[in-house]
Amino acid sequence: MTAEQSARLGSLYEQYGARMVRYSYSQLKRRGYDSASAWTVAEDIAQGMWVQVARDGARGPLLGDESLSEDSVRALLFYKTKHQVLGYVSGRAAGEVVVDFADPVTCNWLCPLMPSGCALVELPVYLATMVEALPEQERAALLLMLDGLDPRSMAEQLGCGDSTAVRMAESAVLMLQIDNPELSREPVALESLPQWEREALSELSPERRAALLRLESTTRQALLLKHQGLSKREIVKRLGLSHDATAAIVRCVSAPGAKAAPKAKSTGRRANSKFAQVADALRKDIKAMRPGDRLPRRVDLMARFGVGSRTIDNAWAVLRGEGLIEANGAYGYTVARSQDDMRQAA
Repeated sequence: MTAEQSARLGSLYEQYGARMVRYSYSQLKRRGYDSASAWTVAEDIAQGMWVQVARDGARGPLLGDESLSEDSVRALLFYKTKHQVLGYVSGRAAGEVVVDFADPVTCNWLCPLMPSGCALVELPVYLATMVEALPEQERAALLLMLDGLDPRSMAEQLGCGDSTAVRMAESAVLMLQIDNPELSREPVALESLPQWEREALSELSPERRAALLRLESTTRQALLLKHQGLSKREIVKRLGLSHDATAAIVRCVSAPGAKAAPKAKSTGRRANSKFAQVADALRKDIKAMRPGDRLPRRVDLMARFGVGSRTIDNAWAVLRGEGLIEANGAYGYTVARSQDDMRQAA
């Protein structure tokens, strides 16, 4: 590679590296891998994709064609990553189409397009409002995952185990799909379902029934069995799902606040609000820190300021939007490495 191509590869990796890992992870989870192994394999798959891009060099469009639009670059990267996943899973990497970014589920959750900021800053208003309405723990886990933190870092920030952190994020996505059917696929025909599913669905409200008809079959069946009173162990045995997958599904109907969370009406931020005060205090702390220094954990900040995780999320969103902090997978949130940003903070 030339120096220019090497620099372009580094720029692409910095912008899309974490996204490729998350996308590989989502693809592996859909194929039945458990959370722990999926993250490990996803990192290897994404790394293999970047190695292939480097080997292609000027022969490949990503490094050889500077006229490519950003949408084309993004589509090619997801396309190459998906082929790597297929190659790992089944030994073949052909016959797949480019990811459909017009699909709201794919765009908003499987490959969140947030190159520079926190979810609350970058998400469209309609989607940020939906996220704000989630129960506190699930919302916090989802935002951390969207920021690119790995399960261990998510767990440290949330004060729980790795698998629990991932389950909370996955439950958050499912809650969003249930409460906002427009984020899900087209509904299946009620007549095409087994008799027991039709009978179980008939016991639900029309709104709930319509939402469940848009979900994947195993997810819908697990929710219906939970509604009928079956335990997680019984659901695992009947449907053949993994324990982690079942726990994530069941959590979406049993999490504290899952049924009573009010819809947020606004995502505006007041200058004198608690999170603004927390952001001001952290901004002063950053002045005395060096680029790459690790910020305190979420749970420590909650204890320090006597606030909830939602306040900490909003404070982080402000600092992320200003470019003063960044998500660093293995270390949670760190001071931004840009010297320009640090001078602005000072």
